[in-house]
Amino acid sequence: MSIEYIDGIRLYRSLIAGLRRVVSRQEYLNKINVFPVPDGDTGTNMAFTLTSIEEGIQNNAYSDIKKMSMAIADSALDGARGNSGAILAQFFVGFADGIKDVKKINTDEFSQAISHAKNYSYDALTKPREGTILSVIRSWSESLESSSKKSNDFLTILSSGLINAQKALEKTPQQLEVLAKAGVLDAGAQGFVDMLSGIQEFVELGSITETDLTIIESFEKEVITTTNEKYQYCTECIILGENIPRRLLKERLMDLGDSIVLAGTKIKAKVHIHSDEPHKVFTLCKEYGSIQGEKTDDMIKQQVDAHSSHSSTAIIVDSGCDLPEEIIDNMNIHVIPVRLNFGNTHYVDKVSLTSDEFWKELKTNPNHPQTSQPSPGDFRRQYQFLSSHYESAISIHLPEALSGTYQSAITAAKSLSTFSVNILDSFSGTIGTGLIAMRTAEAIAKGKNINEVKIIAKQAIENTQLYVGLDNLDNIVKGGRISPTVQKIANFFKINPYLAFKKDGLKPVGISFGNNDKANKFRKFVENKIPKNKKVRIGISHAQMNIFVENWIKSLINRFGENNVITTDIGPALGVHTGPKVLCFAIQILNDNLNK
Repeated sequence: MSIEYIDGIRLYRSLIAGLRRVVSRQEYLNKINVFPVPDGDTGTNMAFTLTSIEEGIQNNAYSDIKKMSMAIADSALDGARGNSGAILAQFFVGFADGIKDVKKINTDEFSQAISHAKNYSYDALTKPREGTILSVIRSWSESLESSSKKSNDFLTILSSGLINAQKALEKTPQQLEVLAKAGVLDAGAQGFVDMLSGIQEFVELGSITETDLTIIESFEKEVITTTNEKYQYCTECIILGENIPRRLLKERLMDLGDSIVLAGTKIKAKVHIHSDEPHKVFTLCKEYGSIQGEKTDDMIKQQVDAHSSHSSTAIIVDSGCDLPEEIIDNMNIHVIPVRLNFGNTHYVDKVSLTSDEFWKELKTNPNHPQTSQPSPGDFRRQYQFLSSHYESAISIHLPEALSGTYQSAITAAKSLSTFSVNILDSFSGTIGTGLIAMRTAEAIAKGKNINEVKIIAKQAIENTQLYVGLDNLDNIVKGGRISPTVQKIANFFKINPYLAFKKDGLKPVGISFGNNDKANKFRKFVENKIPKNKKVRIGISHAQMNIFVENWIKSLINRFGENNVITTDIGPALGVHTGPKVLCFAIQILNDNLNK
């Protein structure tokens, strides 16, 4: 039986079949991802982009194909991730724009809309390259245009289009030298063909089957690639504005990086760029409207995960965990950033806003900053990426009693059926969580299995206590962690409360009096908490207390050894609540469980 038209419902169902094929193939696509950067996340990004369409529409599918295509395009823009994901979103924007205001379309109208989508896809890039997803889109479009002149049956034109798209895919190594050297096809192009294959199978059979992924194993041995360190961050955001000058914006973005994709419309644009300066990217984008969905991925770290030898267990923390950058890198700790904002100005913690920049902004900005936890989508995308390169993960986060970060991680982990993610409440923060992450990473480095690592991580949580000494209570009151009444009483009696992270939240555990010599009073208080005759690790995080801390750690190193004293700045995410001149002191009892 021939199919002579498609409406919104048929379009949606076909696309869902296609996206499920891509989702089932995402690990394979990650394995063969070498262009434009071999960061091993093309499959994850394409799957995330397409899944956003299903989540964005769900029960609101339109029978009207114009309305449905517009809803698909909007959801794709919101969920677009990575180079191929942004191109894919622009493809759907072009398709929607190419459809007239009708409820259903025939083969000729469909091929015209696809041609429109092809032009939009090329236009999204500052430097379009053949041998990529673009080549497959072009070949598919040209085939549809030709066959639709001869047939009004969608089964016929889609079958012919898939054959030509597959041929274009096979040619990608001839067009890009990096693919030929690695011995792979282009991952984005393969993902697009996989989507078409899923659609074709659904159109023909009304069902979709799982793809055989056994071919993945051979690519683990055969892919030859070189780390691309030209730019560190894959940076993305959405601009909401009026008459966004897309060509001008693309030209200005060229000064900040490469691999630029600008998708969307005059009122909603998705920006993708590889850059070392995410903050400058976001600042530029804010000139053209409000921005949302800021995202930065460390591509160098992703390339290490994808192509270097490492343990089978990944460790993940949020940016409420403070550690020196060299420890995070050396111990291969993955960080999901918290977000914060001063009024309408948004930042990605520790990426688009450093600690030094934060304190300057806090001093001059009339808006008090606010934080927001990473979304379940942020966690899910990170977990999906890691699932291609690790067997399991330990994910350690800010306390559930103080932040929604823990719940976001739980929600994301539930959506994964084949990747074991163990979510742990740190019952701590800043350097306290840092010491817990270090102990967990040491267990992983010792070759412990996931169950042993989980036990050691839980023991580290039990054996770590964090104390906080504030210069004043202004910020912690503004952040809602302590009531204004408590502040008034403390100020009146010149009381300096000392706080500690407990299982039910941040609680007062001691006090000192007077406004003089606050730091030394706190030092005396916490050093008295260090247990006698036990091996310990000490952590200090602080804000603008460099000289005091430098002198303090000298005596601590003499007592406990250089390897057991860790110091770092407190990050913006927690600095929002503590204010400047804060001192945080963590004590971790070290047992011998790593050697058992």
